[in-house]
Amino acid sequence: MARLPYNLRVPDQMKKMLELIPQLHLSGYLDRSGGTVALRDQRGFLVSPENAGELMKWELSEEDLVLFPGEGEASMARAGRRPSRMNRWLREMLAVRKEWRCCVQTMGWGAMSFALAGRELPLHNVSQQIFNTGKSGSVPVVPASLDHDAQGEKLRELVSHAFGSSNFGVVLVEGEAVVIAGTDTALLPAALDTIEGLARAQQWLLSSGK
Repeated sequence: MARLPYNLRVPDQMKKMLELIPQLHLSGYLDRSGGTVALRDQRGFLVSPENAGELMKWELSEEDLVLFPGEGEASMARAGRRPSRMNRWLREMLAVRKEWRCCVQTMGWGAMSFALAGRELPLHNVSQQIFNTGKSGSVPVVPASLDHDAQGEKLRELVSHAFGSSNFGVVLVEGEAVVIAGTDTALLPAALDTIEGLARAQQWLLSSGK
């Protein structure tokens, strides 16, 4: 019996991601100057291309995504696209748990302020329940002082410790990015809203130096 093409056998996750991208753009989580999305399927990692916001206004098709076959380092730039320079963080994040299928580098200013400051973002109450971290959880920070490879190793260590049993995971890369991963693309907006809302509510922590 002939096998159907992969995108016809497993269409849902890719379809959800392509539908989610413009919503994330409108919500401010992706903007013209930055942001990255990634998806893992049986082929490997698929990452949004360089300048997806600036040149393509976040209007992407499956063919625009850059494939890293078999979850490796080398990419296959289809349609002449190159992967976003932030692709390493998203691929590292998705590698933490095989259950995590989708990932976003968000540009929300609240969470980004903690990343730029190199400060952990404390979780509490509802956010602890959503991210299944227990009563003392926080969003960890990967230090900027580490070299590139060491940062990747540290990301996996920190995220696995904080979110190893959760449907979501989130990490701050000091001076660079906020990255959120999850089991289902349709659930990512709720996780993004939770982290961003919490970060904005705790701005006084940064301003007061506590």
